[in-house]
Amino acid sequence: MSDPFAPTPQPDPEDSARRQPYSQPGQDGQQAPFGQQPPFGQQAQFGQQAPYSQQQPGQYQGTPPQASGEPPLTADGDRLVAMFDHLLNIVAPAVGPLVLWLITRRRGPLANSEGREALNFGITAAIVYVGIGVLSLLSLFGGPLALLVSMLYPLLWVAIVVYAILGAVQANQGRPYRYPVTFRFVT
Repeated sequence: MSDPFAPTPQPDPEDSARRQPYSQPGQDGQQAPFGQQPPFGQQAQFGQQAPYSQQQPGQYQGTPPQASGEPPLTADGDRLVAMFDHLLNIVAPAVGPLVLWLITRRRGPLANSEGREALNFGITAAIVYVGIGVLSLLSLFGGPLALLVSMLYPLLWVAIVVYAILGAVQANQGRPYRYPVTFRFVT
């Protein structure tokens, strides 16, 4: 049995440090309070990152929180995206401008309008490609139509290259460009 009048033992401060195996003491044997950065010259503990406002330039900062989605394009970036919208019609009509327009349409006014215009031109060019394909199937039976149809693909490709370059030059100067023969599918 225990004596109710016996003095209670007091905890030893060095003994409490030995009983806390998961604590990592700092410089003075004390751990930094939660959410604070270690003193200058010491690294943060594994898995912890300093807050954005306290990081040194050149350190990994991750992605800062965005209040309203993607940041808007600068004026130069807007012109550059608009120029690439037109040039993508040379490589991949309708598909290239569609992908770029969907990614950047809310980030800049010129990228939105020129992306839509380039997409409409690409859709029109794709329809004409399909039409030439149907004509080439009909011309398999021979005749003078076969020679004419074989020259339509290169002529269409040259027209796409010329109009895409004209659109890219106008967009690079910050001016909108309207293709001369285009159906307006996307408004």
